[in-house]
Amino acid sequence: MGAPAGHDLSEISRRLRPGLMAFFLRRVRDHAEAEDLTQEVFARLTASEMVGTKDPEAYMFRVAANLLADRGRRAKVRATYNRGLAVTEDIGVETLDPERFLAGKEAIDRIEAALSDLPERTRAIFLLFRLEGVRRREIAWHRRRRHRRGSRIRRRPACRQFEPP
Repeated sequence: MGAPAGHDLSEISRRLRPGLMAFFLRRVRDHAEAEDLTQEVFARLTASEMVGTKDPEAYMFRVAANLLADRGRRAKVRATYNRGLAVTEDIGVETLDPERFLAGKEAIDRIEAALSDLPERTRAIFLLFRLEGVRRREIAWHRRRRHRRGSRIRRRPACRQFEPP
């Protein structure tokens, strides 16, 4: 690969780099970005064969124009995505980042471990009361126990960690 004979890339680079930089600077107004785009043009020219190219300068500026078009498309996609994020934030929907996801998973693991440590009967009563929303009187009635027994079970230390603050 590389530029074929007759199209010396170092000569083209020496002659046209200043013009290519000016081309990019007029459009992106950021020297570092213009330098990156210029470097990308020459990287693409090195990788291409430029076979049958009668005017390598025109080819190089076509590559430069295509790079700017790609940059514009990427900027448009990013802007659309960022607008979507702003709308999501405005309606109170929180994003789920990996750190938050992991913290939630660890919390669930701790809850499962604490529940597995409870006696089966206590675990069943706790789950009925906290997750299913069954009233204590109904739980006690189904367990053929008095209402006070349901209250005492709820107050056990292992169950306190699940009570809302």
